[in-house]
Amino acid sequence: MLKNFFNRILQYYYATNKKEVLFQSKLRQEIESIKKNEFKRDKKNLIPYGFKVYSQSDEDGIINEIFKRIGTTNKRFLEFGVNSTNNNTTFLLLNGWTGVWLEASNSKVIRTKKKYEVLLKKNKLRIYKKKITAENINKVIKSINFKGVIDLLSIDIDGNEVYLLNKLSQIKPRVIIVEYNAKFPPPIRKCIKYDPKFIWKYDDYFGTSLQLLEDNLKNFGYVLAGCNILGVNAFFIKKKLVQNKFSKNTTAKFHYQKFRSGLNNIRSSHLSSDKWLNE
Repeated sequence: MLKNFFNRILQYYYATNKKEVLFQSKLRQEIESIKKNEFKRDKKNLIPYGFKVYSQSDEDGIINEIFKRIGTTNKRFLEFGVNSTNNNTTFLLLNGWTGVWLEASNSKVIRTKKKYEVLLKKNKLRIYKKKITAENINKVIKSINFKGVIDLLSIDIDGNEVYLLNKLSQIKPRVIIVEYNAKFPPPIRKCIKYDPKFIWKYDDYFGTSLQLLEDNLKNFGYVLAGCNILGVNAFFIKKKLVQNKFSKNTTAKFHYQKFRSGLNNIRSSHLSSDKWLNE
């Protein structure tokens, strides 16, 4: 009852506070302006198709558009580093996919298991507490009975992403989503020093520049198909799947998006409910 009361107060505030309404209107205008400009720049650009359901910003829409273009095989995903509130694969779960989440934080795993209890009981989702390193990545994936082709791999561990990808051999993702550090625009090649115990300190020392990710994943047969509007995630696709379905220009220089943290303040017209996850 108390939670419902506060939710109604928040909803009323967002709907009636003039400053908040104006702020949200300006954010939406900015987003639409960026989308229009990106569409003009390349009609096969992914950014105009972005939208948020359960992702951090517009990743849900971009993922949806990618698989519209290339189709699916087994609708299986694997995601490293999961936030129980926002992630890249909850929307897929509600669209017939199955998969596994790996998370190093015990408290996050406990919260997430509670929130996704119904999907776990239906065997649509499995969640494991695992700390992934370059040394154990393939052993861990093998232990959860994943191998061969999967449709999607999403990595958001705020640190050693490129080192994990360089060692990955147990699975063959058709699409990879990986966080990049937008502090370093192309052609800068930078990544943190490898440390299996690395923990992000909420500063700008994390991850890998987009250029270095492009260079490394090209060696494994992937091309850069785009980045999201927030300047956080990059989308790589197996080269043989791209054909003429995506932008001809697959360089980091072309697809790089600067970090736009302010756009993450956009709000839905209603407060989020977990009930959709438990039907």
